[in-house]
Amino acid sequence: MFVDWFEFRIGQSFLNRERTEAGARKRDNGAQDLYLGVKLALTEQHQYLPQIAVIPQMTVPTGSNGVTADRVLPGVNVDFGWEVIKDLLNIELLIATNRVADNARQSHIEVASGLTAGIAVTRRLEAFIEWDAFYPTGTTATGPQHYAVGGFVYFITKNVAVDIRTGVGLNKQANDVLAGTGFAVRY
Repeated sequence: MFVDWFEFRIGQSFLNRERTEAGARKRDNGAQDLYLGVKLALTEQHQYLPQIAVIPQMTVPTGSNGVTADRVLPGVNVDFGWEVIKDLLNIELLIATNRVADNARQSHIEVASGLTAGIAVTRRLEAFIEWDAFYPTGTTATGPQHYAVGGFVYFITKNVAVDIRTGVGLNKQANDVLAGTGFAVRY
């Protein structure tokens, strides 16, 4: 936003989900709560030591009925990144601790981790694969969820990107499939 080490983040997501609870099919759809955060770069990569950023963040209760958590849900992420092969291959490790809401709108702390490899296909197109895991705490959730996800990011300009992704759940607690698109504008 003002300098290279500071990034203001705002995000809006939409949900269309079907699930089975106690033998009954349920459907949720609509705008999710608004995401707000800042990314603060702490260090640059130095040989094998990663670049490190901290991302304090939260969602605020602006979502559609049936989708909103009805309260602020804060959290913090720590992001470690390595450029392994200049302009070709990068790796990112994310560790997060966030307050999240479950289907019954009860909130709890969730620890998450993600490992991503990004490969430059062309100057404007990047492919990525990632493993994501979510570990609920202090809830009656059935256990951790693990996902394998892949997709593409297309950089329309240096400051505008669109992405598409799809993934599969790797264990019985995870959703069977997921898919999404997004865009980012850097100012």
